[in-house]
Amino acid sequence: MEDKTDIAARGKRLRHTGLIVFACAVLLAVVLALCLGGKGSGIALPAGSAELYDVTEQTGYQRTDANITVDNVQQVIASMRRPDAYTASVTNTLYWSGSWETIYAMQYVRDGVCLTGYFNSEGNMERYEAVKDDIYYAWRNGGATQYSGSAGTVSADDMSMIPTYETVVQEEKTDILAAGERTVNGEACIYVTVNDTDTGYSLTYWVSAVSGLLVQADYNRGSELVRSVVIDNIQQEEPMEALFLLPDGSSLLANEAE
Repeated sequence: MEDKTDIAARGKRLRHTGLIVFACAVLLAVVLALCLGGKGSGIALPAGSAELYDVTEQTGYQRTDANITVDNVQQVIASMRRPDAYTASVTNTLYWSGSWETIYAMQYVRDGVCLTGYFNSEGNMERYEAVKDDIYYAWRNGGATQYSGSAGTVSADDMSMIPTYETVVQEEKTDILAAGERTVNGEACIYVTVNDTDTGYSLTYWVSAVSGLLVQADYNRGSELVRSVVIDNIQQEEPMEALFLLPDGSSLLANEAE
């Protein structure tokens, strides 16, 4: 069994991996800004209300206490489960030096496969990345070739630049600054803010108590917002099989994969 030191160290590693992914995303955004010119349009961030919300238990979500606090939020997060199949829009907005850039993607999940499609500046699907088991795949939309290789430490969340909220359960309780229940766009959510003393960043997650999916995450450096992730248009239905076809005609889905 892991002792507390090992668990805390693993939590730090996971959190630092997320910050590395974030740094790469910032670099990508800067390149996009230089290539495309001008500022991004920005997005309207959904604001959680200050009113406590009586969460109704849903299928696949069990909890023991409706009053979410710093003391029990890790237990609540540990009890939540993501659906096996869903489609969601992902909007990443990166802020730096008074400017910003927005990256849009779609996430498709079913049969243990996570597929992420990225839009170009004109709003057209440009390329895809996928993770199945420990294999990473990448190809351009409409292209004839594909790349595959070991996924290594890259996760499905990393591909969509989504911070993995489940790492909250591995944090030191002293690093959890706030927790509670809020509504985001009318949906009951668990929120929790975690501080990283090593980097000076804090990260607030809003996790839907209905779907078990992250719906928003904000990175802050002091009082400055440096990155915001919004996941919306969530559809808990199996995405079409055709989406998971590779350029060579094979499928990423288990019942059709070679």
